Amino acid sequence: MVYKNTEVEIQKADGKRVSLRVPAYVCDTCGEAYYKPEVSRKLDRIAYSG
Repeated sequence: MVYKNTEVEIQKADGKRVSLRVPAYVCDTCGEAYYKPEVSRKLDRIAYSG
């Protein structure tokens, strides 16, 4: 696992898509990103805001 900034695309409640660079632990083998709880909460707030 490597801790680095990664790009995530989320769809907001109003249907708009947003691309963000956020810190995450990224698997060296498969590239799966794992977010800290505080980052995940911020992404949820952005996704569910209008």
